[in-house]
Amino acid sequence: MALIKDEFLAVARTVLPEFATDTLADKLSLLAEHLEDVGSRMNLTAITEPTAVVWLHLIDSLYAARVLGGAIGSIPSLKIADVGSGGGFPALPVAAALPNMQVTAIDSTEKKCNYILGAAEVMGLTNVTAEAVRAEEFARTDARESFGAVTARAVARLNVLMELCLPLVGIGGLFISMKGAAAKEEEAEAEAAAKKLGAVLYDRITYTLPGYADERTILVYRKIMHTPAEFPRQYSKISKSPL
Repeated sequence: MALIKDEFLAVARTVLPEFATDTLADKLSLLAEHLEDVGSRMNLTAITEPTAVVWLHLIDSLYAARVLGGAIGSIPSLKIADVGSGGGFPALPVAAALPNMQVTAIDSTEKKCNYILGAAEVMGLTNVTAEAVRAEEFARTDARESFGAVTARAVARLNVLMELCLPLVGIGGLFISMKGAAAKEEEAEAEAAAKKLGAVLYDRITYTLPGYADERTILVYRKIMHTPAEFPRQYSKISKSPL
């Protein structure tokens, strides 16, 4: 735990100084330990080396937390959803960094949702819930357009991801998509989807993680109109014929 904490604080002071606190470092160290212990048995991630965990999971997730923290006051609610949460990234670091936000992790696999809830308990977080449901089905419940922001990290191509996520975002809310090297290509590919689903590109944040060559991009979309009732479609249709 001490190794992860020291590594995290050293990195955070350099790139995300607003998050370089002992309290957050302690919580994220517990998360890293839990990931190594329980997560490794579930094959949640191939990233296990401590420095890689700090950079590729913890610090990378906190870039999304920075965007969300800066949006407080401009989004319709502090309810956040993380679609395709998997091992809990960025959901768990976001919840730890922004305790005033209520974070719902969405994943179709119940085992992963149970892991996320267990990790939140280990971290002492009370602002995390999990829904074992497909995002396109969740958007057909009263959760539709109820979130102030929705995040997604490397889940699918952007034009597919938008149809899964934007129906959950309330008017004035944000869709935050964390992308890698193909971000520019995917952004162009998804222009029509954003328009049909009621969103506009609001911000584009690019950054690199020292020691890792690929540029990363966070694409931030603002929801300006209600998503038409016909969306989202069934996933088979979304994936076969993206908007």
